[in-house]
Amino acid sequence: MNVVSVSDLEVRAEELDVNLAVSIYNKYGCLVVRGLNTQYVDTIYQDALVAAEQAVSLLSQAEKIPAGWQTPEGTLFIPVSPEYESKLGRDRQIMVLGINYMNSAAMTQAAMDTKCLDIVEGILGPNIEVFGNGQCFFKEPAGGNPKYLHQDNAYFEFAHEGPVGTLNYTVDTDLKRNNGPLYVVPGTHKRGGPGHDKTGAYSGQSEHSAYIEHVDTSSHLALEPSEWSFEDCVPVEGRAGDTIFFHANLVHGSPPNHSDSPRPTFINRYIAVDDYLVMPHATSVKLRREQLERYKKEGYTLKERGILVRGRRLYAGKGWKLDTQHH
Repeated sequence: MNVVSVSDLEVRAEELDVNLAVSIYNKYGCLVVRGLNTQYVDTIYQDALVAAEQAVSLLSQAEKIPAGWQTPEGTLFIPVSPEYESKLGRDRQIMVLGINYMNSAAMTQAAMDTKCLDIVEGILGPNIEVFGNGQCFFKEPAGGNPKYLHQDNAYFEFAHEGPVGTLNYTVDTDLKRNNGPLYVVPGTHKRGGPGHDKTGAYSGQSEHSAYIEHVDTSSHLALEPSEWSFEDCVPVEGRAGDTIFFHANLVHGSPPNHSDSPRPTFINRYIAVDDYLVMPHATSVKLRREQLERYKKEGYTLKERGILVRGRRLYAGKGWKLDTQHH
């Protein structure tokens, strides 16, 4: 399927040409910036290890939710296979750690990195906010969860461009270590690219969307596994501090972590200030369908504004959720 190599996708942070970086992103729907987050990753990695230890200690207090089990501080656990249970010693594994901008200063600092925002501004324009509070995906050792090939728009869909995401390695991640590097299918962010002939192409809410219908899997929503294989993707090996920018419709995923050490990554997402959700968070086919039906029935709801990281925000006729009320 692919004739694109990683060398077509990469630039280096220390000699960053923003225009070149943006052109790569626009062409392929992804961009690799070597060394962009080197100054933050050691601290974030330690934050992740501390958070993981605490999350496991709180597992007995976890609440069952549609996506799995959530511990009191916000970590998401999902089931494990019988084979992995014998290695891990418990029946649930960490998927998303409960650390974000609210409790990791280093994650907040990385989200506001100047070079990172220069690239995002070149893609989205001058007025940018963060979407969400950041995420830390955590693959436990010796078989930690795969994330099957998917598009982020399966989980949340926007009226306009949607989020530019950045996935950031906190440890060296490659095929030799077998610790779950990210795999991408360049060009799937646009209609007519790879996957245009697959089942469910295209079924997004916009006539320009390259969203492809997803199915339920053990790692939540994903593209039909019988039609999409990691063998058809480009593996992005990298060092701690490397960053992968990706479009919300870029097909991507990662295999299990078979190394003897954890593999945390952290993700930041950015949107233009005038963009808004038309399909709020969903983790299953049923929930996605219900959310879309609700939006079609009720229409626009008050936007929850993210932290502004570039430019300014002016009222443009659509309501906001206000942080304060004057009495």
